[in-house]
Amino acid sequence: MASDRETKEKLLESARKEFAKDGYMKASLRKICANAGVTTGALYFFFQDKADLFQSIVQEPYSQLLKMVQEHFQEDVQLLARPNAYAQADGDHEALVHMLIHHLYANREAFLLLLTKSQGTYFEDCIDRLVDLMEQNYRVMAEGMARNMPGMCVNDYMMHWLTHMNIDAFIHLLTHEPSEERALYQMQKIMDYLVKGWMEMILIPAEENECRNL
Repeated sequence: MASDRETKEKLLESARKEFAKDGYMKASLRKICANAGVTTGALYFFFQDKADLFQSIVQEPYSQLLKMVQEHFQEDVQLLARPNAYAQADGDHEALVHMLIHHLYANREAFLLLLTKSQGTYFEDCIDRLVDLMEQNYRVMAEGMARNMPGMCVNDYMMHWLTHMNIDAFIHLLTHEPSEERALYQMQKIMDYLVKGWMEMILIPAEENECRNL
């Protein structure tokens, strides 16, 4: 007789396949249970409903991703707020790229569900929330730089555009490149380009933009 742990894992594996095939909205709990070889009652022993089942698959990888991003930004804020940081920054984000790519590909199935199959769930706007988080942190960094560069202010349009470009680069690789090794190789080049572009375009002369009160 299967243990509770084995039964729960069978349900999760069956759910991953069903969500990947039909998406959250069309996924059938009856099919998930049948493919796992358990009754519907067994499913409700472990999960409240279909939303809870989906969340059990994607929540932890997504939360870990947000934590990684936030911790990285905290380090960058401290670095780029220093005097002359704008001129000294070298765009070396190799450690971050390694960490994020490995996490994304170690949990690729879950992230593909988030990106392509989460309509109708709490997570359907997860990318928008990630963009907001990154843009908030980018602004703190950019305004710290601007305070050390009199006459310069943040380019709001470029801030938003570069944030999307950053995230879209990871999404494109995750959805089109199955090899973690090749994804890492490409992302290192992409990030070098994006970081250099960020450093060049994020600040502009104050007269070219309506600056915030820095």
